[in-house]
Amino acid sequence: MEPLTTFESHVAGRNARVRIYPDRIEWSQPGRTKVANVLLIVLAVYTVALSLLVKSCRPRFAEQGRQMLAMRSVQSVASERAGLHTAVVVSAGGNAIGFRVPHNAAPGIEQLLRDLVLGTHPAAVQR
Repeated sequence: MEPLTTFESHVAGRNARVRIYPDRIEWSQPGRTKVANVLLIVLAVYTVALSLLVKSCRPRFAEQGRQMLAMRSVQSVASERAGLHTAVVVSAGGNAIGFRVPHNAAPGIEQLLRDLVLGTHPAAVQR
């Protein structure tokens, strides 16, 4: 299933890639890219000292961690100014998660989430 929207945000103090689906919100922190991993391997072949350093480093994958919030557990959606961005705050089960997005993108994301929570979005109605 393709996400309804995807955006980059600052979640819990770290950059994250956020995907909104009709039934859930997922976010993940990106790790080091595959190109960076290949570059480290090539340099390790040519330099013994670098080879020892690379062995001591743990490899990272494309995503360091993925978290998910089911749309049925969302209790409220709000927005608030957060410096140079707007935070779209999703409350669920006593926890509040803020997704910092540009000011002009916040109303659309907030409305999409509200429509999904209320079941008025066409993708939510089709399920």
